[in-house]
Amino acid sequence: MKTKHFPAVALLALAVAPAAQAEVTFNGFGQVVAGATLDDGSTVSGLSYDDSVSFDPEPLCPLHPPAPVGERPDAVAQAVPRGDEGWEPEFAWAYVRYQFSPSWSVKAGRQRTPYFHYSDYLEVGAAYPFMRVPLGVYNLPYSNYNGVNLIGARNFDKWTLRTQLIYGTVDESQDDLHVEVRDQGGITFEAQYDEWLSLRGSYVVGEASVQVAAADPLIAAVMAASPQAGAALAFDRDDASFLGLSAEINRGGVTVGVELTDIDYGDNYIGGQKAVAVNAAYRAGDWTPYASWSRSRTEADTTALGLLPVPPAHPLYQTVAGLLASQEGDKEFSAVGVRYDVNANIAVKVDYTHYKSTILDGSDADLVAAGVVFTY
Repeated sequence: MKTKHFPAVALLALAVAPAAQAEVTFNGFGQVVAGATLDDGSTVSGLSYDDSVSFDPEPLCPLHPPAPVGERPDAVAQAVPRGDEGWEPEFAWAYVRYQFSPSWSVKAGRQRTPYFHYSDYLEVGAAYPFMRVPLGVYNLPYSNYNGVNLIGARNFDKWTLRTQLIYGTVDESQDDLHVEVRDQGGITFEAQYDEWLSLRGSYVVGEASVQVAAADPLIAAVMAASPQAGAALAFDRDDASFLGLSAEINRGGVTVGVELTDIDYGDNYIGGQKAVAVNAAYRAGDWTPYASWSRSRTEADTTALGLLPVPPAHPLYQTVAGLLASQEGDKEFSAVGVRYDVNANIAVKVDYTHYKSTILDGSDADLVAAGVVFTY
């Protein structure tokens, strides 16, 4: 995503400023992945693979320089160059962190929004067995925000408890999509029992606006003809909310996880989305076979259609109906694969994913991918 980087650059400058007298150590993670779909013209939602073998859609190689600037504060920046975006580095993280007690800390700057179970290491392929996080759930067009995050942690018997309180804004652009969220606030609660059971819940709200270049002319035309219908169609400063719940068991080499999300986009043509993901893996020595399934179901808000007279009284009725139909339906992803750990820092993954959709005329695709993930 293309973003305004001034705050991130300023924080990175702080991290390496000579006045801080801090020794900057670069470290990070990355992956190199090649893949292709098996049928001519087929694609998978959320990925830019087609029927030609490509290395571009998923490879990335972030740099993550932590730079202590005192006894308790530190500054962290992470630049992420992506293959499908011309390898142009973008700052995924750039924040100042201050630990003001053994249990509480605060981060300010650009950071990951803690929506999902894997949000903290969303792009660290070495941190999970499967090739990629479940696409049916992890399908938001942005994953970062600019703001503050208050973090509290406490151990209680065999439980480790962690709470995050966030507040900030989102301003992201990608191709013909622009997303803006004002007054984004939320809470995330995590509980881990005896290192084998992980429970997580998150709830985030905000005032959201979304502009899609392809839909803007139609929304403007409806607004001119019927302001009430246009207002119901437009995604402009609507109250939106995100609810996420997840659980994961990791015991005896077996990992089983489930994740549920419910997104309410407010009163506009996009409506809402409910999604679920289930995954399982079994580690036997250096080998870890896995299976993953996820599905998202979107339901368009048809309020605007009810405010327009049926044809031929209103010439835009059918066009609006087509826009709403393009937002409604199911997307389903089924994946199987295997991971082989070469050593503590390098692993090889091979994955087969089947995708099908009922949106509009529906689509099906089969994707095969193989890659290497690493840390350094």
